[in-house]
Amino acid sequence: MANDSRTERSHRIARPARPLGHEPLLTLARNLQAAATDRDPARLDDAARRFSAALDRHLRAEASQLNRMAPAQARILKKGQDRISALASSLVDDARWDCAALSGDCQARAGELVALLSIQARDEHHHAMDQHAV
Repeated sequence: MANDSRTERSHRIARPARPLGHEPLLTLARNLQAAATDRDPARLDDAARRFSAALDRHLRAEASQLNRMAPAQARILKKGQDRISALASSLVDDARWDCAALSGDCQARAGELVALLSIQARDEHHHAMDQHAV
């Protein structure tokens, strides 16, 4: 039965997924943080991979919006995106090695990820609102 659920899950993952907005991304980040807090290596690994994949789709979808912004604003937002992406990648890599069992480092970085993503979402929303006002 476990094999059947994995197969079913693989089919869900294999379909092209639509990019998530900021709130669903924050939910995934909070799920990752909860898994790190619980020190559940399998759940942490799964949550980190899900978040990272969703973030990649989100960033690809936002790329064209960044290209239409003023260069200074785009650089600031891109720097924030890069920082979040690097942090997510490091959590994916470290989750493979069960960092939750080794220390509270994953928990702290997952909390940082939630905080940075919250700030980034606010900043992107603010800049998008400025674009509409012009």
